[in-house]
Amino acid sequence: MQSLKDLWHGITHHPAKTVGYCFTAFSVLFTIVKGVDRFIPSIKIEGPFALWLAIIISLAFGLWKVWKPSKAKIQVANCNTVIEVLFGDLFEQEGIRIISVNEFFDSKLGRPVSDKSLHGIFLQKCFGGYSEPFDKQVEAELAIHGIQGTPIEKIEGKKLCYPIGTTAMIQVNHDRYLVFAFAKSEPKTCKAYSNVEWMWASLYRMWQRARDESGGHSVNLPLVGGGLSGLGLPTRDLLNLIILSVITETKSREITQVIRIVLHRSRFEDVDLREIAEHWKE
Repeated sequence: MQSLKDLWHGITHHPAKTVGYCFTAFSVLFTIVKGVDRFIPSIKIEGPFALWLAIIISLAFGLWKVWKPSKAKIQVANCNTVIEVLFGDLFEQEGIRIISVNEFFDSKLGRPVSDKSLHGIFLQKCFGGYSEPFDKQVEAELAIHGIQGTPIEKIEGKKLCYPIGTTAMIQVNHDRYLVFAFAKSEPKTCKAYSNVEWMWASLYRMWQRARDESGGHSVNLPLVGGGLSGLGLPTRDLLNLIILSVITETKSREITQVIRIVLHRSRFEDVDLREIAEHWKE
């Protein structure tokens, strides 16, 4: 059913391309048939059957070209871990869900945390937009693990800054979330920012915690670095970087058997999951 939806999405969003691919395929077939007819007169390809066969082949080629899957799987070599890359809603996935936050673990919606960011949506969806229950769990978690913050003056929001990669487990009813410090925050503007070096370091530390907490459950993370932190990489490069971090840590020691990278539907036109899966099979 999802494959048919993906096909319909491709047709409706790229009608000109669909027609173009079909016409190109038909033109190539017609050229081949004319060539055979011209140079090998003993072979006759003609009649309604040949015409309809050419039309069907051309349509199939055109539809295949505009169809893009919503899900792909990558088997990590020499281990039991499977990486699933899919378009969907992170909050609907079974297992532990990963949320990236800034180095202050800010929780106030507005300037410190945009309500359009995944962190902001998480606070609204799971805590009704209130910061206190989130703050209490973060503070308790960091205290248990002996992680201390550094006081920094900031125009708004929390004042204690934690090292990049600092991770806390948050419980919301029966759901579990790992929130980790992925980005820094500009004290004068509260603008979040990050780079590839911090991204790699933060993912490394988050995977260490995910390995301890997963207990065989799947782990789900979004396209980290693709939001308001302004990493600036194309979707494909960002996705490949995340996949590389998963494979690197899995090769070191298994995290869990299923790790999902959940992409927002707005990224559907940016990447073809067939190409991503094929790249990591090589």
